[in-house]
Amino acid sequence: MSIRLEDVVRGRVPIFNIVLAIVIISLITGFINPKFWEPSNWQVLLTWFLGLSVLAMGESMVLISGGIDLSVGSIASAVSMILALIIKNVTWIPVTERIVIAIIVTLIFGASVGLFHGVVVSIFSPPLPQIMPAFIITLASLIFWGGFSSAITLGWPITLHEFPTLAVIGQPWILALILIIVGSTTIFIQRYTIVGRYLYAIGGNIEVARLSGVPINKSRLFAYSYSGICAAIAGIVFTSLMMTGYPGVGKGQELYAIASNVIGGVSLAGGEGIALGSVIGAFLITLIRNALVLTGVSPYWYDPVTGVILAVAVAIDLYRRRGR
Repeated sequence: MSIRLEDVVRGRVPIFNIVLAIVIISLITGFINPKFWEPSNWQVLLTWFLGLSVLAMGESMVLISGGIDLSVGSIASAVSMILALIIKNVTWIPVTERIVIAIIVTLIFGASVGLFHGVVVSIFSPPLPQIMPAFIITLASLIFWGGFSSAITLGWPITLHEFPTLAVIGQPWILALILIIVGSTTIFIQRYTIVGRYLYAIGGNIEVARLSGVPINKSRLFAYSYSGICAAIAGIVFTSLMMTGYPGVGKGQELYAIASNVIGGVSLAGGEGIALGSVIGAFLITLIRNALVLTGVSPYWYDPVTGVILAVAVAIDLYRRRGR
């Protein structure tokens, strides 16, 4: 498919815009702090990018269907704590088997929370537009699971340094393998399966989809469950990188996941985009965070910058849709 100059100028080619932004930010950051180009910095950057990209891909499945999932960061935090509690306390099971069981339990947990979200959205839309129950129930989960993560240990982290087997997940080649598996699976579902076509149809025009016989509720159950699973995977990745169950590990990550998708061309209105764009958007978000650190920006400014990124991402999405 050919790309016209007009489309590039009007911001209709998200991938081009992201690559251009990545190049500009990299050059500026590298000029200010040459340490940006060091392999050790890029290893850190790419390592933390992988966790956010998995979150973003799960979020893309929900956004394409015309919904939203605000709970992915809190689910990742809850998974981190549940994983750590099982590994630390279920001492009658050998360590390797214990870690495998903990991973399976947390994946089921993520899928179950997502399934619950899908059930609530299906029950209350209609009569309500699906974005309303999706916003309310996932916001409630964001608050509940975020609080749960802190409450179960009164805010204290759970260290796991005595379990080196868990650190294997944080190895670069394992992280790359996780990204490839989740990425290829997500893109395949979205582009080449019936449920993927259903999700695009629902996000594009839910009434037309309903009249066409699309199983709307079943498709939404799948989308939210998939998002929950990806959030659980991200929580496992974050925990293995820190070797600590930390209640705030996913705090605010839902905002970055949404911003990654919108920047990458996944529309907040639904029915448009692909997970590849959300992955590249996640890299841009991680790059910006890395640039803030290397250029000496105070950590107190990270949240304001996050707000600006979200505002710009939404503005780009609105402008792109209006400019068609």
